[in-house]
Amino acid sequence: MLKKILLFLLCIPLNGWAGPIDNSDTTDLLLGGVGVLLGHELGHLVLSQTKDIEFDGVAIVYSQSVLTPQEKLRVASAGFQTQWFLSELAFDRLQKPTTGRSRDLAVGAILGHLAITAAYLTFLKDDAYGDVTAMAEATGHSRNEIVKFLAVPAILDAWRLLGDPPHWVPHVSRGAKGWGIAWAWSW
Repeated sequence: MLKKILLFLLCIPLNGWAGPIDNSDTTDLLLGGVGVLLGHELGHLVLSQTKDIEFDGVAIVYSQSVLTPQEKLRVASAGFQTQWFLSELAFDRLQKPTTGRSRDLAVGAILGHLAITAAYLTFLKDDAYGDVTAMAEATGHSRNEIVKFLAVPAILDAWRLLGDPPHWVPHVSRGAKGWGIAWAWSW
């Protein structure tokens, strides 16, 4: 799966992300990425506050909480739902004729979204207490099926950021994210 994703990314014509990297402020790129990571975790935290969920340090312990499968899916996917929303806000910012700090923060946020997703596609996929495992347990789908779906908007968003995609790519990416959110809340 990862080999196919990398091969696909190599076939994308790269134009840069709305400006040369040497003009980017790495601090703002990092702040944007950390902001999305915090947003991901806050998504879990805010939703879990409405449920009877135990915490082990900063981690949510799904296995010791009394949750219906629907509640478990919603809490486990809340981080992705939040990062998808934040990534779309960042893409919206990149569409505006701005430069400098807001552009770098937006790019950093999108890169953060891609990095979080890449982590869940690889080494966090099999984490016994991770989001992917909790989503798989809640739905009855395999972890591989869950990560394949999570990969779709990430691949499209990488293309949106780094390449020159056709006009339909942003629509399909937003549609996949919207479908994922709707599925989590209607399942």
